[in-house]
Amino acid sequence: MNASADVTIIGAGIVGVCAGLFLQRDGLTVTIVDRVEPGMSCSFGNAGMICTTDSAIPLPSFGVLRDLPKMLFDSTSPLIVRWRYLPRLVPWMVHFMRAAPHERRMAGARALYDLLTGTTAAYDVLAANSTVTSLIRRNGMLLIYETDEGFEGDAAERRILTDMGATLEELGSDEIRQMEPVLTHDLRHATYLPESYSTVNPYKLTRGLADDFVANGGTILQAEVTGLQHGNGKVTALETDHGDMPVDRLVVAAGAWSARVAKMMGLKVLLDTERGYHTVFHGIDTGLNRPVLHGERHCGINQMDDGIRFAGTVELASVDAPENLKRADNVYHLGQNVFPDLDPSAATETTRWMGCRPTMPDYLPVLGSAPGFGNVWFDFGHQHLGLTMAARSGQIMTDLIAGRDPGLDLKPFRADRF
Repeated sequence: MNASADVTIIGAGIVGVCAGLFLQRDGLTVTIVDRVEPGMSCSFGNAGMICTTDSAIPLPSFGVLRDLPKMLFDSTSPLIVRWRYLPRLVPWMVHFMRAAPHERRMAGARALYDLLTGTTAAYDVLAANSTVTSLIRRNGMLLIYETDEGFEGDAAERRILTDMGATLEELGSDEIRQMEPVLTHDLRHATYLPESYSTVNPYKLTRGLADDFVANGGTILQAEVTGLQHGNGKVTALETDHGDMPVDRLVVAAGAWSARVAKMMGLKVLLDTERGYHTVFHGIDTGLNRPVLHGERHCGINQMDDGIRFAGTVELASVDAPENLKRADNVYHLGQNVFPDLDPSAATETTRWMGCRPTMPDYLPVLGSAPGFGNVWFDFGHQHLGLTMAARSGQIMTDLIAGRDPGLDLKPFRADRF
């Protein structure tokens, strides 16, 4: 394969595409390589939320550990483990538990807060003068509750976020109805996150940015990376099913498959997969103006341009495990009571989907240089916040490759932190 570029990126999801665009803006020639077309993996079916510092608290906590046994034995739980994969998940689970103590969790929250500062501004840069700007809503999102107990149960996290500087607004039932009249009147509380963005179609957003990348001179190659040639602390070529490809500098942004790429370099990265599901009722416009997250039922609901999407759940299993589309049905059942007037039979089509979120045990991404390699950078492990952090991560990659200070401490995001 004859190809040359200043920087090669493995991964054509939203993370890799955003990195490619920012590197282009820095004057570099960039090639993106992926086995599938841009936006066809996890970027295709997520809930479409672009969060800010209001999502800075990592998932590992003693509360999650307390509820874990109950979740593991409930097939409708928002979190399940495929038992046949449990042995291989043990190292990941051990470090998940080690990240749960309050002090460790708050250290992770402070690191995430710094990283999440500027996420929406980074998208504004990429969306300026692009057709994708019409796909982005800039009117926040709602975290909703049906009970006083559920709302009070999250009070401590709200205080932590506001103490760090996040903007949150607590709403009562009347205020919820004024903001989103289509939602059930059974909602008693909500937290409004006014600074968050969302998209009406995450696939079209990724695809549109990829089209901008190509229009600006970038190259996207559809090929599967089967190996890496390396020596003396450098990767020199990609081995693909379409031939070898020389490499000058390399960014690994392959999402849930990034650990396999790292293994080709002789590196072990404690990355695993949180599989998420969605159900979309196409052709139905509920009138919902912004995404909602159900704080008690743990599902996300977003009115997309092609229908209403119910997304969520955490299924711990391999990237190669067969999908269980009953999980997609479960997501809908968790959130269906939010819309009392929703008639699924009115949909022109109903689709179900599964995607693999790349997640580290402490829920912090991997950002920075690959240990022992002078021309490789890692940009993966963004867990539920891949769409959120993609553009911001792309800015950071560009600064690192250019030798500039990215303006935040990247030590918490080292690949070898475990």
